[in-house]
Amino acid sequence: MDETELRQALARYAFYHIIQLTDTISTPGNPQYVPAQKLCMKYLKSVDVKGKRVLDIGCRDGLFSFAAESMGAAEVVGIDNDLSKAATEFLIPFFNSKVRMHEMNLYDLKPESFGLFDVVIFPGVLYHLRYPFWGLRAIRDVLKIGGHLLIETAIWVGERNNALLFCPIGEDNPYAPDSTSCTFFNEKGLVDTLTSLGFQTVHTELLSKISASTTLRSYMKRFISHMSTRFIHADRPPNKQVHWCVVDRCVVHSTISEFDKGTFIARYWETTHDVHTTYGG
Repeated sequence: MDETELRQALARYAFYHIIQLTDTISTPGNPQYVPAQKLCMKYLKSVDVKGKRVLDIGCRDGLFSFAAESMGAAEVVGIDNDLSKAATEFLIPFFNSKVRMHEMNLYDLKPESFGLFDVVIFPGVLYHLRYPFWGLRAIRDVLKIGGHLLIETAIWVGERNNALLFCPIGEDNPYAPDSTSCTFFNEKGLVDTLTSLGFQTVHTELLSKISASTTLRSYMKRFISHMSTRFIHADRPPNKQVHWCVVDRCVVHSTISEFDKGTFIARYWETTHDVHTTYGG
């Protein structure tokens, strides 16, 4: 396939990822997402995937799937709830790749779907989940003990000492008008949630490295400015561009240890228990 034919083939598809095809040609994805993808790629390259089974959740065009394969992964499976025809019809054949992609919602993922994995890549999905704890539990259940989880997500930079989750709808959404962005953990909230599911966090890194003091100052300035405007101009419609949430992108690298499903708290959260029956109260 010469350069002209390659460009004609690319023009038949809509791409999300920018993936290098030749020295001069890449897929025409969205450059807006590249910085966060580069941060995630940095952590993927820090994990030894050679000979390992890798799952790419929200794989889209396969940027991370093809990267894991090129790094020597024994098997790469990608799932997405909107499967990329650009990947399945063009990129997989172009790379002569053995990556397998399936259209699937994360909540339908079970150990019997594809078996267990050594590495799970989870980029740009968590903040879109209305049921985030369910999604993280599904991921835990398909990871081998000692396996690695790489999460890249939008993160709420605020209340650093408290584990919190911001779940906006409508104009409260910092990514409005994108109504699918509905789950913004702060860093402690995400790390503590992962800990409660049996993960140990190895690294976290914010894309912009916004300081806590800067965030607090800017937050308060925006709050005071907005409240003053609302008080003075109470008869005017609210400014749809004002958001209360300072959002950055973040990568969290965690590993999974044995999760004892027989403990009281595990049974309380995930199955049944007899504590009230036995002890009352």
